[in-house]
Amino acid sequence: MIDINEEAKKALLPLDCKVVYQYPESFTGEKVVSYYNLAEKGAFYADNSECIQNGYVQIDVWAKVPKECAELSIRINALMTNDGWTREMSMDVPKKDEKIYHRTMRFQKYFTLQ
Repeated sequence: MIDINEEAKKALLPLDCKVVYQYPESFTGEKVVSYYNLAEKGAFYADNSECIQNGYVQIDVWAKVPKECAELSIRINALMTNDGWTREMSMDVPKKDEKIYHRTMRFQKYFTLQ
């Protein structure tokens, strides 16, 4: 079994903003990206062993300005797809807080197990 969170974290390392697991503890106006394992499951088995694992992650973008969310989402999409992930969806999340904009994205990837 592969740690999906570690795989997502590695793909997001080149970002020039704060990257956190699950949910930012506070919003100070700086851009923040959060990620977490949405689901994982075996995708292919042979001889009673899992050979391929399917992983899904959710990535959330938090920023003070809508344009920052959009620009960061484009960069995230490029990083993730270059690492073999497929974007399944992305959408703006309606604002609950007047000080922060939020976009959510979901990605899927198959991992070959050794």
